[in-house]
Amino acid sequence: MSSTPSSANQWSETESNLFLNLAEIFVPSRAEQTSVLLQLIPAETNEACTIVELAAGEGALAEAILEGFPHCHYIALDGSEAMRDHMRKRLARFGERLEIRPFELAEAAWRAELPDAVRCVLSSLCIHHLDGSGKRQLFHDMLHHLEPGGALLLADIILPADQRVANFFAQQYDKIVREQSLAQRGDLSGYEEFQQQNWNYFRHDYGKPDSYDKPSLLSEQLHWLEEVCFRQFDCYWMRAGHAIYGGYK
Repeated sequence: MSSTPSSANQWSETESNLFLNLAEIFVPSRAEQTSVLLQLIPAETNEACTIVELAAGEGALAEAILEGFPHCHYIALDGSEAMRDHMRKRLARFGERLEIRPFELAEAAWRAELPDAVRCVLSSLCIHHLDGSGKRQLFHDMLHHLEPGGALLLADIILPADQRVANFFAQQYDKIVREQSLAQRGDLSGYEEFQQQNWNYFRHDYGKPDSYDKPSLLSEQLHWLEEVCFRQFDCYWMRAGHAIYGGYK
Protein backbone atom coordinates (compact mmCIF):
# COMPACT_ATOMS: atom_id res chain seq x y z
CA MET A 1 0.00 0.00 0.00
CA SER A 2 1.09 3.53 -0.70
CA SER A 3 -0.15 6.76 0.86
CA THR A 4 -0.68 10.48 0.54
CA PRO A 5 1.79 13.31 1.20
CA SER A 6 0.73 15.80 3.84
CA SER A 7 0.60 19.06 1.97
CA ALA A 8 3.30 18.95 -0.69
CA ASN A 9 2.49 19.49 -4.34
CA GLN A 10 3.96 16.16 -5.33
CA TRP A 11 5.04 12.87 -3.85
CA SER A 12 8.73 12.64 -3.00
CA GLU A 13 11.12 10.03 -1.65
CA THR A 14 10.89 11.84 1.70
CA GLU A 15 7.24 10.78 1.97
CA SER A 16 8.17 7.29 0.77
CA ASN A 17 10.71 6.82 3.54
CA LEU A 18 8.35 8.27 6.13
CA PHE A 19 5.58 5.93 5.02
CA LEU A 20 7.88 2.91 5.15
CA ASN A 21 8.37 3.56 8.85
CA LEU A 22 4.87 4.66 9.82
CA ALA A 23 2.32 3.03 7.52
CA GLU A 24 0.99 0.70 10.21
CA ILE A 25 0.16 3.76 12.33
CA PHE A 26 -0.92 6.22 9.63
CA VAL A 27 -3.33 3.96 7.68
CA PRO A 28 -6.65 3.33 9.46
CA SER A 29 -7.27 -0.35 10.25
CA ARG A 30 -4.70 -1.46 7.71
CA ALA A 31 -4.90 -5.18 8.49
CA GLU A 32 -8.69 -5.07 8.25
CA GLN A 33 -8.51 -3.27 4.89
CA THR A 34 -6.13 -5.94 3.59
CA SER A 35 -8.48 -8.69 4.75
CA VAL A 36 -11.43 -7.05 2.99
CA LEU A 37 -9.51 -6.74 -0.28
CA LEU A 38 -8.41 -10.37 -0.19
CA GLN A 39 -11.99 -11.53 0.34
CA LEU A 40 -13.21 -9.48 -2.64
CA ILE A 41 -10.68 -10.80 -5.18
CA PRO A 42 -12.70 -12.91 -7.66
CA ALA A 43 -10.45 -15.98 -7.63
CA GLU A 44 -10.17 -19.26 -5.79
CA THR A 45 -7.04 -19.54 -3.71
CA ASN A 46 -5.65 -22.37 -5.89
CA GLU A 47 -6.31 -20.63 -9.24
CA ALA A 48 -3.66 -19.40 -11.63
CA CYS A 49 -4.42 -15.77 -12.48
CA THR A 50 -2.82 -12.36 -12.95
CA ILE A 51 -3.30 -9.62 -10.36
CA VAL A 52 -2.11 -6.03 -10.77
CA GLU A 53 -1.55 -3.51 -7.99
CA LEU A 54 -1.20 0.21 -8.64
CA ALA A 55 1.12 2.01 -6.20
CA ALA A 56 2.17 -1.16 -4.43
CA GLY A 57 4.33 0.77 -1.95
CA GLU A 58 6.47 -1.32 0.35
CA GLY A 59 4.67 -4.52 -0.65
CA ALA A 60 2.44 -5.25 2.35
CA LEU A 61 -0.69 -5.94 0.27
CA ALA A 62 1.34 -7.75 -2.39
CA GLU A 63 2.81 -10.05 0.25
CA ALA A 64 -0.62 -10.93 1.64
CA ILE A 65 -2.02 -11.69 -1.83
CA LEU A 66 1.00 -13.67 -3.02
CA GLU A 67 0.73 -15.80 0.13
CA GLY A 68 -3.06 -16.13 -0.09
CA PHE A 69 -3.14 -16.94 -3.82
CA PRO A 70 -0.03 -19.08 -4.29
CA HIS A 71 -0.54 -19.60 -8.04
CA CYS A 72 -1.11 -15.98 -9.02
CA HIS A 73 1.27 -13.83 -11.05
CA TYR A 74 1.55 -10.39 -9.47
CA ILE A 75 2.42 -7.17 -11.29
CA ALA A 76 3.30 -4.46 -8.77
CA LEU A 77 3.63 -0.91 -10.06
CA ASP A 78 5.05 2.00 -8.06
CA GLY A 79 6.50 5.39 -8.89
CA SER A 80 8.99 5.48 -6.01
CA GLU A 81 12.43 3.94 -6.44
CA ALA A 82 12.76 3.61 -2.65
CA MET A 83 9.47 1.71 -2.47
CA ARG A 84 10.40 -0.57 -5.36
CA ASP A 85 13.78 -1.39 -3.82
CA HIS A 86 12.18 -2.15 -0.46
CA MET A 87 9.50 -4.31 -2.10
CA ARG A 88 12.09 -6.19 -4.16
CA LYS A 89 14.00 -7.17 -1.00
CA ARG A 90 10.91 -7.89 1.08
CA LEU A 91 9.31 -10.13 -1.54
CA ALA A 92 12.39 -11.77 -3.07
CA ARG A 93 11.18 -15.21 -1.97
CA PHE A 94 8.32 -15.09 -4.49
CA GLY A 95 10.76 -15.11 -7.40
CA GLU A 96 9.27 -14.92 -10.89
CA ARG A 97 5.71 -14.79 -9.55
CA LEU A 98 6.33 -11.11 -8.77
CA GLU A 99 7.01 -8.51 -11.44
CA ILE A 100 7.87 -4.99 -10.22
CA ARG A 101 7.51 -2.10 -12.66
CA PRO A 102 7.92 1.69 -12.40
CA PHE A 103 4.96 3.81 -13.46
CA GLU A 104 3.44 7.28 -13.43
CA LEU A 105 -0.22 6.97 -12.54
CA ALA A 106 -1.56 9.62 -14.91
CA GLU A 107 0.38 8.42 -17.96
CA ALA A 108 -0.96 6.04 -20.60
CA ALA A 109 2.11 3.95 -21.47
CA TRP A 110 1.97 1.56 -18.51
CA ARG A 111 -1.72 0.89 -19.13
CA ALA A 112 -1.07 -0.30 -22.68
CA GLU A 113 1.63 -2.66 -21.38
CA LEU A 114 -0.69 -4.54 -18.99
CA PRO A 115 -1.81 -8.05 -19.98
CA ASP A 116 -5.21 -8.40 -21.63
CA ALA A 117 -6.48 -11.01 -19.16
CA VAL A 118 -6.13 -9.59 -15.66
CA ARG A 119 -8.25 -11.10 -12.90
CA CYS A 120 -8.04 -8.15 -10.53
CA VAL A 121 -6.60 -4.63 -10.43
CA LEU A 122 -6.15 -3.21 -6.93
CA SER A 123 -4.98 0.10 -5.61
CA SER A 124 -4.53 1.53 -2.14
CA LEU A 125 -4.23 5.26 -1.40
CA CYS A 126 -3.27 6.14 -4.94
CA ILE A 127 -6.03 7.26 -7.27
CA HIS A 128 -6.90 10.35 -5.20
CA HIS A 129 -3.91 11.88 -6.99
CA LEU A 130 -6.03 11.89 -10.19
CA ASP A 131 -8.76 14.44 -10.79
CA GLY A 132 -12.27 13.36 -11.70
CA SER A 133 -11.62 12.98 -15.42
CA GLY A 134 -8.43 11.09 -14.68
CA LYS A 135 -10.28 8.63 -12.46
CA ARG A 136 -12.97 8.08 -15.09
CA GLN A 137 -10.30 7.37 -17.72
CA LEU A 138 -8.51 4.98 -15.37
CA PHE A 139 -11.74 3.07 -14.70
CA HIS A 140 -12.34 2.81 -18.45
CA ASP A 141 -8.78 1.65 -19.17
CA MET A 142 -8.72 -0.96 -16.41
CA LEU A 143 -12.06 -2.44 -17.46
CA HIS A 144 -10.60 -3.36 -20.84
CA HIS A 145 -7.74 -5.32 -19.27
CA LEU A 146 -9.97 -7.37 -16.99
CA GLU A 147 -11.21 -10.87 -17.70
CA PRO A 148 -15.00 -11.35 -17.59
CA GLY A 149 -15.82 -11.45 -13.89
CA GLY A 150 -12.62 -9.61 -13.02
CA ALA A 151 -12.59 -6.77 -10.50
CA LEU A 152 -11.27 -3.27 -9.94
CA LEU A 153 -10.88 -2.81 -6.17
CA LEU A 154 -9.87 0.55 -4.73
CA ALA A 155 -8.94 1.50 -1.18
CA ASP A 156 -8.67 5.27 -0.96
CA ILE A 157 -9.64 8.50 0.74
CA ILE A 158 -12.87 10.03 -0.47
CA LEU A 159 -14.02 13.62 -0.72
CA PRO A 160 -16.30 14.66 2.17
CA ALA A 161 -19.70 16.03 1.19
CA ASP A 162 -19.08 19.28 3.12
CA GLN A 163 -17.04 20.82 5.93
CA ARG A 164 -19.13 19.17 8.64
CA VAL A 165 -18.36 15.75 7.21
CA ALA A 166 -14.70 16.69 6.75
CA ASN A 167 -14.51 17.62 10.45
CA PHE A 168 -16.09 14.29 11.39
CA PHE A 169 -13.63 12.33 9.21
CA ALA A 170 -10.71 14.33 10.65
CA GLN A 171 -11.74 13.53 14.23
CA GLN A 172 -12.18 9.85 13.43
CA TYR A 173 -8.81 9.71 11.67
CA ASP A 174 -6.97 11.40 14.55
CA LYS A 175 -8.58 9.02 17.04
CA ILE A 176 -7.63 5.92 15.06
CA VAL A 177 -4.01 7.00 14.57
CA ARG A 178 -3.73 7.80 18.28
CA GLU A 179 -5.01 4.31 19.14
CA GLN A 180 -2.70 2.67 16.60
CA SER A 181 0.33 4.56 17.91
CA LEU A 182 -0.39 3.28 21.41
CA ALA A 183 -0.97 -0.26 20.15
CA GLN A 184 2.14 -0.36 17.94
CA ARG A 185 4.60 1.58 20.09
CA GLY A 186 3.09 1.80 23.53
CA ASP A 187 3.25 5.59 23.35
CA LEU A 188 2.00 8.54 21.27
CA SER A 189 5.18 9.11 19.25
CA GLY A 190 3.57 7.85 16.04
CA TYR A 191 0.52 10.03 16.59
CA GLU A 192 2.75 13.04 17.27
CA GLU A 193 4.59 12.42 14.00
CA PHE A 194 1.24 12.17 12.22
CA GLN A 195 0.33 15.61 13.57
CA GLN A 196 3.73 17.14 12.83
CA GLN A 197 3.54 15.99 9.22
CA ASN A 198 -0.01 17.38 8.76
CA TRP A 199 -0.89 13.96 7.34
CA ASN A 200 -4.62 14.17 8.02
CA TYR A 201 -6.05 15.29 4.67
CA PHE A 202 -9.46 16.06 6.17
CA ARG A 203 -7.96 18.49 8.67
CA HIS A 204 -5.18 20.09 6.66
CA ASP A 205 -5.90 19.85 2.91
CA TYR A 206 -9.66 19.58 2.44
CA GLY A 207 -10.96 22.57 0.50
CA LYS A 208 -7.53 23.74 -0.69
CA PRO A 209 -7.56 24.10 -4.48
CA ASP A 210 -3.77 23.71 -4.74
CA SER A 211 -3.63 20.44 -2.80
CA TYR A 212 -1.80 17.54 -4.42
CA ASP A 213 -4.66 15.33 -3.27
CA LYS A 214 -7.79 15.29 -5.45
CA PRO A 215 -10.24 12.85 -3.85
CA SER A 216 -13.69 12.60 -5.38
CA LEU A 217 -17.09 11.96 -3.83
CA LEU A 218 -17.80 8.27 -3.33
CA SER A 219 -21.17 8.67 -5.07
CA GLU A 220 -19.47 10.19 -8.13
CA GLN A 221 -16.96 7.37 -8.36
CA LEU A 222 -19.64 4.69 -8.14
CA HIS A 223 -21.46 6.50 -10.94
CA TRP A 224 -18.31 6.56 -13.07
CA LEU A 225 -17.84 2.83 -12.51
CA GLU A 226 -21.38 2.24 -13.75
CA GLU A 227 -20.85 4.66 -16.62
CA VAL A 228 -17.94 2.64 -18.04
CA CYS A 229 -19.96 -0.59 -17.63
CA PHE A 230 -18.73 -2.11 -14.39
CA ARG A 231 -21.33 -4.24 -12.63
CA GLN A 232 -21.83 -5.10 -8.94
CA PHE A 233 -20.14 -1.81 -8.10
CA ASP A 234 -20.40 -0.85 -4.45
CA CYS A 235 -18.68 0.47 -1.34
CA TYR A 236 -17.57 -2.55 0.68
CA TRP A 237 -15.92 -0.89 3.71
CA MET A 238 -15.52 2.64 5.08
CA ARG A 239 -13.95 4.32 8.09
CA ALA A 240 -12.54 7.79 8.81
CA GLY A 241 -12.94 8.99 5.23
CA HIS A 242 -11.17 5.89 3.86
CA ALA A 243 -13.26 3.55 1.73
CA ILE A 244 -12.91 0.31 -0.19
CA TYR A 245 -15.05 0.33 -3.32
CA GLY A 246 -15.01 -0.90 -6.90
CA GLY A 247 -16.82 -3.12 -9.34
CA TYR A 248 -16.74 -6.29 -11.41
CA LYS A 249 -16.71 -6.81 -15.16
